[in-house]
Amino acid sequence: MNPIKPVKYIFVVGGVISGLGKGITASSIGYLLKSAGLRVTILKLDPYLNVDPGTMNPYQHGEVFVLMMVLKLTLI
Repeated sequence: MNPIKPVKYIFVVGGVISGLGKGITASSIGYLLKSAGLRVTILKLDPYLNVDPGTMNPYQHGEVFVLMMVLKLTLI
């Protein structure tokens, strides 16, 4: 029986400036960890306070797609 391994988290944070390279950094770290045999899941969070990203200017936030499940998806 395999012992349960503890979960580890890596946070890639930065300012609101687009093109800063946070997505490339996160995907590169994930690729390196996965190639080392680890299980990797990437989750992107946009912590807007009292702001709906669907009503923001796409140049400030990026494209927002509203799905049939009423979930919002942002392409990075």
